Amino acid sequence: MLLQNATLAVGQTNVTLYPIADGYADSKYPKMTYSARTTFLYVGNSYDREQNIWGSERVYIRFDLADLAKNHVILQATLRLWQYYAPKSDQTYEAHRVLSKWSEATLSWTDQPSWAPKETSETVAPPQTEVAVEWDITSDVKAWYTGEAPNYGTMIKVAKEEQASEASSGFWSREYPVGPHEQWRPRLVVAIQGEPTMVYTVTVSVTGLPNALSADVSVDGQPYKSLSSARDIKIAFDRGTTHTIAASKLVLGPPGVRYMCDTNQTNVSNATSQVFIYATEYLVNITSEPNGILDMPQFGWYRSGASLSVKPTGGDVVYTTQGTRLVFDAWYMNDRRLTTEPTAMIVSEPIRLEARYGTEYYLNVTSPFGITTGSGWYKKDTTAPFSVDTALLPAPGSLGVLGLRKSFDGWVGSQNFLGTQQEIHGAIVMREPATITAIWSDDWTALMLNVLVILFAAIVGGTVLVMSRRKVWRKDRMD
Repeated sequence: MLLQNATLAVGQTNVTLYPIADGYADSKYPKMTYSARTTFLYVGNSYDREQNIWGSERVYIRFDLADLAKNHVILQATLRLWQYYAPKSDQTYEAHRVLSKWSEATLSWTDQPSWAPKETSETVAPPQTEVAVEWDITSDVKAWYTGEAPNYGTMIKVAKEEQASEASSGFWSREYPVGPHEQWRPRLVVAIQGEPTMVYTVTVSVTGLPNALSADVSVDGQPYKSLSSARDIKIAFDRGTTHTIAASKLVLGPPGVRYMCDTNQTNVSNATSQVFIYATEYLVNITSEPNGILDMPQFGWYRSGASLSVKPTGGDVVYTTQGTRLVFDAWYMNDRRLTTEPTAMIVSEPIRLEARYGTEYYLNVTSPFGITTGSGWYKKDTTAPFSVDTALLPAPGSLGVLGLRKSFDGWVGSQNFLGTQQEIHGAIVMREPATITAIWSDDWTALMLNVLVILFAAIVGGTVLVMSRRKVWRKDRMD
């Protein structure tokens, strides 16, 4: 009855172990040994400028498991080193199980023990000092604890040994006098729980999450720990009890990406493995301006691989108000111009799809005289040229025959003219629909000149006629 009321089977115990041997080997100095006189451990790739040599370092460390209580369950074992010297960028370091004996006093690059080619785990050391760097070596510790494998310790190396500078980390060794800074000491933290005959163990893991993200796990409604795809966790319960294990329903990723677990809860009553499966979803937003010209999916989250269709319901030209229209420009997906119409899409990333239209205004060029050019549609805020073919022409009717002319005075009808408005050729900035008109005035100059010429001709003709008649009268009189 007491077991039925327990949330977790037996109280979990964390045991901290300190190394009984540690050291490092450096390929730059292959015969050099680093033993009790060395207070630091180096791993990674580095360059000795004075000697102009490149090389890699490997750390070896071993713990005695004799202090661990017998007949318990190893839940997790974490190797932790304190980084006092940091690389210039993130470095991936691998932990490998050592397969043969080695001595701290004689360890060198040329005198290294053998180690398993497959890494036990790996971790990333940041370009930051005064931080702990950890490796999960649970599988190795379990093998040593149960006697399945001899305990020769762990080797740590950079994932890719190559010629690189400032790409190594420095950790404090077991010989460093940490003083009040207990966290600087290298250590192995082992979580143990219960006696195997009294408990059952549930292995919990997740799939579908990137390694950088984690889901929160709870047991019977109480927070337990975080869980990523890179490692699983083991939870021990008292035999005869039933418990509820749940993981986060939703895990947020980068902007526009999330991970959904459809079945994020399970009940357990015996040893089993539970995998929480996460599906990737992307945010999809399809818009158009103006609205209502697309038959499209709703804004929201869609599973990776979903098929979406977009069907235009309007034309390439949409007339809005008098003298204004919208003309289709192109489709843009995540600000990238598309060359084809995206009628069908497979969701594989966050999608922001836009049907972009450009605004155009109509320019109406009018004149009571002459022939105008320039009337038509122009893009918003562009320059529209216009003109009338002449600045002076005969007036209609009889007065025009007599010489009355129509003279171009200028353009009216807008506040957006460029340059002078008194030239027959002009331009306007299309900030709105516009009607511009050529203004003309009467030019009487030629008419008045013609009238004077006619009057002068009449006077001269009259004078000649009078003089001619006088000559005839005189002649008649003399006769």
